Amino acid sequence: MSEASAFAVGASTWNVYRYAGDYLHDAAVVVLILQLWCKRTVAGLSRRSQFLYLLVFVSRYLDLLENTSSAYLVAHKLFFIGTTLLALLPFQIWKSTYEGHRDTCPSWWIAAASMLLSPFVAYEGSQLEVMWTFSQILEGFAMVPQYVLSYRNDSESDIDEGWGIRMYIVAMGFYRFFYLLNWAHKKSMAHDYWDPHSWVGGAVNLSLFADYLLFKVVGVSCLRRLTLSLDDGVRQVGQDLKERLGGCLLSQGSGHGPDVVFAELPRLGRPGDRPVTPAATIGAPADTEQPAE
Repeated sequence: MSEASAFAVGASTWNVYRYAGDYLHDAAVVVLILQLWCKRTVAGLSRRSQFLYLLVFVSRYLDLLENTSSAYLVAHKLFFIGTTLLALLPFQIWKSTYEGHRDTCPSWWIAAASMLLSPFVAYEGSQLEVMWTFSQILEGFAMVPQYVLSYRNDSESDIDEGWGIRMYIVAMGFYRFFYLLNWAHKKSMAHDYWDPHSWVGGAVNLSLFADYLLFKVVGVSCLRRLTLSLDDGVRQVGQDLKERLGGCLLSQGSGHGPDVVFAELPRLGRPGDRPVTPAATIGAPADTEQPAE
């Protein structure tokens, strides 16, 4: 990137679309925290999505330890990390309200795939750059567990996810929408501006949100059936692997010594019956012949 283009990108970084996206993100998190702590329930909220967002923020904001940022950026970075922890805490306090049987999206697979891809597409090989790239890729899919949980609740239960969680999902979707406008504005100001990690992650996130919004408004979804089918398939594969690995471990841990058969102790008979000794009951048939009277 030329020096003039770098200056143009820097000058266009702070624009109305960026601020709108940031404040929508702030509002989404505040509404979510109020919903959780006022209602004292986590029903309808995906713990896996919140965990993925914690990974996103921690890996993206590692520069807090090295670089000097503006007060605006430092405040937002600390705010997002702190509020995500605050959103995860109710899952420990009100465990009985958590719908774990519907929060089934394999978040670890999403995180692992993002981490494996990051070193190959990062601009540089430095740790900060790789982790920043990881956070950009991961954020594109961080809401997938929440969408899966919402789709399952709509089809399998009568539980209402709550106005707070719905507002949170909508605000997070529009936050990404305004960030896409922000990137388009920066591209129009500096033609050499190139940030495919952010663009692809934002486009994926916005596509999933648009499908969710369409489903909620008119009851039509292009990705709902595909998302649930993929989730069910991945979950089934994981269960099969767990059962097979568990079976192997059990077979390796079981003994293979000689079988010892313990015969049933005889009933107390009449006086004169021949007693059966323990030696006669181990590995040998019991003598059932009765003595003549």
